[in-house]
Amino acid sequence: MKALITGANKGIGFAIAKILGKSGIEILVGARSENRGQEAVKKLSVQGITASFVKIDLNNFDTIHNAAKEIDQLDLLVNNAGIPDSHKADRPDLDQKKATFDYTTDDLRETMKVNFFGTYEMIRSFLPKLAENGKIVNITIPIQPNNFWHPLAYQTSKAAQNVMAMTYALEFKNTGSSKQIFGVMPGGVATDLNGHATGALGALNGFIKSAEEAGELIAKLALDTENHNGQMIQFDGKIVTDYEVQLH
Repeated sequence: MKALITGANKGIGFAIAKILGKSGIEILVGARSENRGQEAVKKLSVQGITASFVKIDLNNFDTIHNAAKEIDQLDLLVNNAGIPDSHKADRPDLDQKKATFDYTTDDLRETMKVNFFGTYEMIRSFLPKLAENGKIVNITIPIQPNNFWHPLAYQTSKAAQNVMAMTYALEFKNTGSSKQIFGVMPGGVATDLNGHATGALGALNGFIKSAEEAGELIAKLALDTENHNGQMIQFDGKIVTDYEVQLH
């Protein structure tokens, strides 16, 4: 089996790569930076995992198209890479204190370009290479705003991504395909985007997990034999079916 994981050079993506690789799956480390990607490949190889680097930049569709030309077949595509907001030198990428009123159209456009259009181009480009029983897993988030956490650009882009996944899933079902696409919401995870935060995140997100804990959850769902097509699966195993706004 072969798995391509975007953003696999660090954090959740690297954890997923390590867990899947230890199960005997060949890992394609998708990353923007060749240096960081190759470093991740070395770390995986030391652990006996078969891995190689693939340049993937969701903001540069040429990298996606070039990668798709080089890969003959894929059993698993994990869309993990993404950004929480447009980058600004004087603010963290995931600014927990940023008010909805402070978002600009450029913030929304840049985040949507990477998280929605970039992920769409990944699916569109690699779908012809996906095995008939292959799976596409999108790493996503709940879209219900709450008082603790409601980053407009990030949630908007992921809401669009979730609708895209459910629409693809419907097409798979209607055409009798054995392919699956689904989303996993790992909840709060300590990464460099949030300064490796710790503690509780409230009812919708639970406690902040390590990247390894999130990776185990995602890998388990990716490898099980259940049909998750079209599902949005929360960190506690709940399948999210209510997309109406819930104010907490």
